Amino acid sequence: MLKRICTVLFVLLLSASCALSAEGDPLLSVDDLLTLEDSYQAFLCELEELAVSRGLITEEERGAWHDAQMGDFFQNGGYGSILINYTPGVLAYTREEETLVELNAPVGGCTMELLTMRRYTPQDSSLSGLMLTPSVTDASGAPMDIHCELRATSGVFLKWDALLGTYINVGASAQSDGETVVWSDQTPAPEARGPVITFTVKQGEQVLGEAVLRLNVDGTGYCVEDGALTAKQDS
Repeated sequence: MLKRICTVLFVLLLSASCALSAEGDPLLSVDDLLTLEDSYQAFLCELEELAVSRGLITEEERGAWHDAQMGDFFQNGGYGSILINYTPGVLAYTREEETLVELNAPVGGCTMELLTMRRYTPQDSSLSGLMLTPSVTDASGAPMDIHCELRATSGVFLKWDALLGTYINVGASAQSDGETVVWSDQTPAPEARGPVITFTVKQGEQVLGEAVLRLNVDGTGYCVEDGALTAKQDS
């Protein structure tokens, strides 16, 4: 008989929900969740140590399990389901739409890092689109204050409006100083070309460089491959 330990984590609790979400909001925004990320990551690290020690997941599965839990945390707007299963191959049951991925690319002697989801399916995603959270570190690995201009070959960008308590459409381009921007589009046609999202990275008025994120059309959604973010080459 299958033995299963299933812990359902409700993040909308006590002072955290009061401080971060507007009154009446059913879910936290991605930006809200990012403020809770460090404490949630610490909890997951302790849980995965226990899971590995009990033989519920292998040492080799540790990283993939952690990314799947973080993806579920963001994808479900603050309601994360954490499943540790005695069945071998439990990671096969995770959905790519709920798996977090971190990409990086060189930009002007620095490194641009992008936090996003492995896959976005317009028909059944609980998010408004594909979350994109950019950051940049210098040659020593220290974080930099930067400004990103985003543009896409298709689709639109959305940003969280704290006053309205929802994501609003900002058009075919968007601005970010490190906060999350969401890219959204309709369900792709089977023969559709993969969208390309360009990030122009600035420090003040100086353009440090550009990076491009190439999405693959994958069935009814858009997939982010491991090498999807690259430095844009001058033409």
